[in-house]
Amino acid sequence: MKDKFQLVGTKIQEFKLPNSRGETLNIRDLEGKNVVVVLFRDIH
Repeated sequence: MKDKFQLVGTKIQEFKLPNSRGETLNIRDLEGKNVVVVLFRDIH
């Protein structure tokens, strides 16, 4: 299947988010691993 958005393999800007344990996770800590980022938009 062709990636119609051409995002697979694209490097993203560095960012930090809290994980499920309340710890801060830096996206660069996962560099070299396969990562899927899913963003949900608030519809309210």
